[in-house]
Amino acid sequence: MLISSTWQLLKARQSTLSRAESARKKRSQQRKNQERFLIDPFARQLFQQPKSGILVVSREDIEAHLKKSYSDTNRELPLEETAGLIWPAAPGIKFNNKPPNLQEVVAVVNKARAKSAPGPNGVPYLLYKRCLNGLKRLHKIL
Repeated sequence: MLISSTWQLLKARQSTLSRAESARKKRSQQRKNQERFLIDPFARQLFQQPKSGILVVSREDIEAHLKKSYSDTNRELPLEETAGLIWPAAPGIKFNNKPPNLQEVVAVVNKARAKSAPGPNGVPYLLYKRCLNGLKRLHKIL
């Protein structure tokens, strides 16, 4: 009994120390990665090769090459019918192009996370979530 309880105590202590050591190594690695990123933010050494030569070509040659490669001489001609092209059937249900009702707007605003980035006007979603009168007024304006 004494041996098993001592064994359990040692196992628990070893497990705790192992977790602490693992966390310490992880923090150390994160710190090293952050320092390396701050020194060279976007791993320039991976993506930027040293320049190895000089391009000696006239501007006219480059423009002629680009025009030949990226222009279409048949651009103005109408396209022919494509064989085997299947046209989809007309939709059975009409598209709802009415503006959203207040319940739909409230549902969308409540679904957004509170820490979501503000919209184009700079007002965060949290304002609209907590102040329904402001949301109602905005809905009327829309």
